[in-house]
Amino acid sequence: MRRLFILIFVLSLFQTAPAAWVKQRVPTFAWLHDVAFVSADDGFIVGSGGTFLETNDGGSTWTKRTNFTDDTLRQIWFADASNGWLLCERDIFNRGANGSSYMLKTVDGGKTWDKVEFTGGGRDRVTRFFFNQKGVGIAVGENGAIYEFKADGSVWERQTTSIRYLLLGGTFNDDRSATMVGAGGNVFFSDDGGSTWFNASVSSKPAGKLNSVFFLNRTTGWIAGAGGSVFFSQNGGKSWRAQNSGVANDLTDIVFVNSAEGYAVGADGTVIHTTTAGNVWTVEQTGLKHRLERIAVNGKKAFAVGFGGTILVNDAADNNRAQLKQ
Repeated sequence: MRRLFILIFVLSLFQTAPAAWVKQRVPTFAWLHDVAFVSADDGFIVGSGGTFLETNDGGSTWTKRTNFTDDTLRQIWFADASNGWLLCERDIFNRGANGSSYMLKTVDGGKTWDKVEFTGGGRDRVTRFFFNQKGVGIAVGENGAIYEFKADGSVWERQTTSIRYLLLGGTFNDDRSATMVGAGGNVFFSDDGGSTWFNASVSSKPAGKLNSVFFLNRTTGWIAGAGGSVFFSQNGGKSWRAQNSGVANDLTDIVFVNSAEGYAVGADGTVIHTTTAGNVWTVEQTGLKHRLERIAVNGKKAFAVGFGGTILVNDAADNNRAQLKQ
């Protein structure tokens, strides 16, 4: 009976153990800044030096595309299989009279890209952009820079606001509601599609940067930032309360799969996971010390990317998965 009990106990550990994070082998050591999927099979990863990786098998393998720019690619986003945007950053020593940041737009699934400059941008660096379902875009960056892209236009035009903080992340909750986060623990919300912005209430407001905000629906969202800070909102981003992440490392990105399950990533290879809407977070082992920049979920797989060509994959459906082939 004792042996039977031990056997049952060991088997239960295997059944409930979290899937391992596996580092994929890819043909680059670039600093990878973003990952996005446009379908179950098709996805992209972008990074420093114009690095552009793509997959057609759900992320099992990644192919490096020939560079079409040597500038840093900060973010990639697709509205559908054809229409997408890239946020690009020029080298500070070679930009000349040009602005620090610009956009590239594609209408053919990324085969070709057209350059779009930020109007009135000057030298302020753009850090993030986001769209609503109606095609209105907001881009944010240094010195409170906020640019708006109208659905019927072709220009990213700078707004005039009183915000002077570095802005690092943002999202639309729905077509009218939006949230931005940035330096000094500041959070701003809008109820008119991003035309005007107001300060949100943040409990235990951190002194450091808030880097990423994610909304699951119009009312429910999470923020991740410096010092392991995580915040939760249930009223569309007007007020936020702190959650205990269990880590002190800076968190750079946060995403939720549903109302209960979510991930956040950050410095020193940090990955935290929750199945309780963030009420309890657990640290998942990655075996890395590299900074992780972004995380995306595609089906039952989660992908995290970061420094040194790092791509981590976690298949929640297969705890005994072998390491993926190149």
